Amino acid sequence: MRSFQSFSVKTLTILLLLISVQVVYAQTRYKDMVFPSATVTSSIQFGSNLNIDGSTATLLLDLYQPAGDTLKLRPLVICIHGGSLISGSRSDMGAFCADFARRGYVSATIEYRLGIESPKGVKTILEALLRGVQDTKAAVRFFRSKAALYGIDTSQIYLEGSSAGSMVAVHYAYWNEDEIPTNINQAKWGDIEGASGNPGFSSAIKGIINYCGSILDPTWIDANEVPVANFHGLLDTIVPPDSGVSTDFTIKMYGGVAISRTATQLGIYNQGAFFPLMGHGGNEDSLRVFSSNFLYSLMVLSSASSQDFTSMQLSIKTLKLFRYDSYMFTTSALDKSGNSIILPRSMIQYLCNPKIGSIAASGIFTPSDHPDSGYVSVKLNNRTDSCYVKTYDFKYFILRPKLAVTDLVTPLKLSIDTYDADLVKHDLAATKFKLISTNPSVGTIDSTGTFSGKKNGTTSIVASFNGYSDTSVVRVESASGLVNLDPLESLSGWRVEGTNLDSLSVTLATDQKSAGNASFRIDYKLTYDPLVPSYMVYLYKDMLVYGVPDSIYLDVKSDGRRHKLSYSFTDANSGSFRALAKKFLSNSTAFDLVNTPMTGLSLVTGTYDMSYPLTLKRLEIQLAGDPVQGQSTSGTIYVDNLRLKYPGTVSDVEKTQLSPTVFKLEQNYPNPFNPSTTIQYDVPSRTHVVLMIYNILGQSVAELVNAEQNAGHYETRFDASALASGVYLYRLQAGSNVQTRKLIVVK
Repeated sequence: MRSFQSFSVKTLTILLLLISVQVVYAQTRYKDMVFPSATVTSSIQFGSNLNIDGSTATLLLDLYQPAGDTLKLRPLVICIHGGSLISGSRSDMGAFCADFARRGYVSATIEYRLGIESPKGVKTILEALLRGVQDTKAAVRFFRSKAALYGIDTSQIYLEGSSAGSMVAVHYAYWNEDEIPTNINQAKWGDIEGASGNPGFSSAIKGIINYCGSILDPTWIDANEVPVANFHGLLDTIVPPDSGVSTDFTIKMYGGVAISRTATQLGIYNQGAFFPLMGHGGNEDSLRVFSSNFLYSLMVLSSASSQDFTSMQLSIKTLKLFRYDSYMFTTSALDKSGNSIILPRSMIQYLCNPKIGSIAASGIFTPSDHPDSGYVSVKLNNRTDSCYVKTYDFKYFILRPKLAVTDLVTPLKLSIDTYDADLVKHDLAATKFKLISTNPSVGTIDSTGTFSGKKNGTTSIVASFNGYSDTSVVRVESASGLVNLDPLESLSGWRVEGTNLDSLSVTLATDQKSAGNASFRIDYKLTYDPLVPSYMVYLYKDMLVYGVPDSIYLDVKSDGRRHKLSYSFTDANSGSFRALAKKFLSNSTAFDLVNTPMTGLSLVTGTYDMSYPLTLKRLEIQLAGDPVQGQSTSGTIYVDNLRLKYPGTVSDVEKTQLSPTVFKLEQNYPNPFNPSTTIQYDVPSRTHVVLMIYNILGQSVAELVNAEQNAGHYETRFDASALASGVYLYRLQAGSNVQTRKLIVVK
């Protein structure tokens, strides 16, 4: 992240870091830890309601208060635990509550009803969030009913969530009754206030803290709704920080970056901290400081006027800005206690010299059409502060890839890399360029840089802007069905290598073949050592891939062991990519067609998205030895008939080979692993499939699949970053078929 630097118009206000440097002159209640400990009261019932299994959930909370506090009215922070809406417990937020209590808050960690009904999707996830919101509202109403008992200032109630708990908090703050989709079963679950307890009291809150959470629809956020602090890692895939499909929930979500951007555009007071090297969760010490600063700011601002602040300061004093970017200014000032507070836009006025650009009331500065320099200033009462801004232009741009291949159905996205005089690369929208195809009968390109093929042939794409131009060549290559890549009838042109093997030989075998006159016979021997990461066979040969195939096929007859097949490719941008076969090479009775998808290849090295044409560099076989220290393993593998499958029909024989006939759950690979592994399984007919991970106590720790699936071979990745080392179980249920295997996490 470029903290307090320029960012592109495309990602306007995405990368905000609104934590000001705190100058602490004295210990300040609500911001600093002014109490040595917290007094905890556990298992207080605040409500009850219907579970998804028909039982009644008794809802409990743990209460944390500053030890020895004599203040009669204190703000309240309610903490909501994570766990994908299906697991977790209120104890998970105990450390957060203790931290808040030591700063002078009353805090509580609450339970809410867990579980997502099948099939898992937007509807059932929203229903799970609705139940969480209802239970949290019951907790807020409970504390209003017990305000005198617990010494709570009912005008200062806040929510902080973690992951799924933050999703509950965000939807609590911004989801209104009239925004609930019509397919949500409110006849069963009730309205947004719910019936979890404590009717007759308000459920209003003053603000929320979102820790790695999201909202399912940012249009639910309206102007004049409650302030929000967003704390998110930019490497998060479980809950994407901006917008994207969650690897956990498998639906599109809008994370902390998107929420912060929307709040800024609507004039909602917000602060955000986004970390370029953080994934899902982590950095909790910084989160606690961030949270207390945010809440302290809200409480100060709720009763302060502009006259109460001194020593106003812009977020930056000098700024060099690419003229197609924008910059988000913030302004801080010292309160009466000497603490730095980020000021709301309503208290200040931004100004700038019109020759350099314009600045909105939100603090977003947009440069003018020509590079120039001048000042941006901010005014608070009779005080001002300013920043010297110099804008600059690009030096040149490059249209990528220089040579690209597509077919008649696959859109091809070209990119434009823009560089300034310091060779710094910038993101400049393709819509700013003039894009033409010199042979539009072969294919056309739209204003976003997306090329669509019309017929086989070659055309040039020319991009031009401000007197500069650059060109790429695009070939349209379309095929259908199966096309031979190499029949494996000759060793000519092939090079063989092995790693960590005692011996390896590759010869032609005429007595074993699936097609033609011969196959490659691979004889190997290895000695197992648990410290050796892998035993590999590499078959090298550069082969240019025609067009855009969807799969690569290889016929394999094995020795019955669970060997693993993959392919290494390079693309038009010289990036390296890997494709992993859909099943193990374990068939010892006959040649088996092994299908390897070529869509969604995994990046090994490179800095650009994959672009055709591809070149197949090598076949890789990871051998499976007997996992006994010092045990020797030898065997033979036959491979034959390397071919590509393009969109279109295939023969009945191919269809038979592609469709599994039996239910099967494969052993995960690799195993043991850290942090991720692959799980493969076969489903012989369309049915509802559930794939779960359990700990050795039988408790669910992750749900990988919960959906209707057609007959086929399937593969899913399991990331165990959040789990401790140990033995876990993974269980596959497809209709009435059930199979369970063990996996081992080693950290």
